[in-house]
Amino acid sequence: MKPSRHKAGHLLLLTALFFASSAFGERLYKWVDANGQVHYSNQLPPEAAQHKREVINEQGRTVKIYQAPLTPEEKVEAERLAELNTRKKELAEKRANHDRSLLATYSSEKDMYKARDGKISAIESLIQLAKSRIRSIQNRQLELTQEAANYERSGKKLPASLLSQISNLRNQISRNEEFIDDKKQEMEDIRTQFDSDINRYAELRSGKPAAITRKSQLSALETAMKNPNIKLDRHDRTLLATYGSEEDLIFARDQEIKNINTDISDTSSRLDTLQTQLTMLSDNASEYQDRNEIPPESLLQKMKQIIGEIDSAQTLLQEKRKGKQAIDERYTSDIDRYRKLIGSNQP
Repeated sequence: MKPSRHKAGHLLLLTALFFASSAFGERLYKWVDANGQVHYSNQLPPEAAQHKREVINEQGRTVKIYQAPLTPEEKVEAERLAELNTRKKELAEKRANHDRSLLATYSSEKDMYKARDGKISAIESLIQLAKSRIRSIQNRQLELTQEAANYERSGKKLPASLLSQISNLRNQISRNEEFIDDKKQEMEDIRTQFDSDINRYAELRSGKPAAITRKSQLSALETAMKNPNIKLDRHDRTLLATYGSEEDLIFARDQEIKNINTDISDTSSRLDTLQTQLTMLSDNASEYQDRNEIPPESLLQKMKQIIGEIDSAQTLLQEKRKGKQAIDERYTSDIDRYRKLIGSNQP
């Protein structure tokens, strides 16, 4: 079959350009413009830099390809995919480290139950200690309240120090009650984490992990994309591409909750210490006032400093609690959506 006149013209042009480029030692480029027209040249015009282009050797073979610059939309998508790939690698690395830690730490599931119960028992002891502290503070508060009532009955003005002590004790009770609530939630988090870890440990010891492979993971994403009953958004695609199973989502959630629980516990402990210091300083100031003496400026400045630190710690604690709630809500939503996406792929 003879080549068409159009093709023959291209071949003649290409041959001529080969000889010209060889004579001057220049490269031959091929590109397609915005109108779909194919161009060959040993010089690349500026507008060609915006299109995909190829470098061709003397045999007419492509030896190098230059991709067209990414559009703003393509750049955004490329950055998203790069971030997604980083998240997947981080998750896989954390999972691998966690798996190794499980196998190195526990010799049996019985050991894991024992460790779980030990942690819960330790937290229960802290809760009982906090309750005991509340009762002690309430007794002291009752004494001061009765003292304040005596002032009122006698028509005397309540000392500012007495009102300050009552207010401080009220804040301490509130703080201890919040501490107890945090510890109760921490116990629930420990149970949830150990339930997941025990299941994972059983999989690892059996030698047959139930986690979905990367191939089946991609299959789930592809199946969902082809399903006319599912309208995938970007977040859906990220969920299916990042997590190989619901257990991976739970693992990622538990890791974030564990980290923020540590921050909450540390901040609560610091707040308790500051509250104790303020109580001692307040009692010291009251002794001066009971003797109708003005407390030293250094003592008042120290109290002011401690109050400022308490305010900062309380603000930080509230932020951490809100952050924890946001994490829990986000993962609850993601897990529910993941279940629906995976479930809709089932035959």
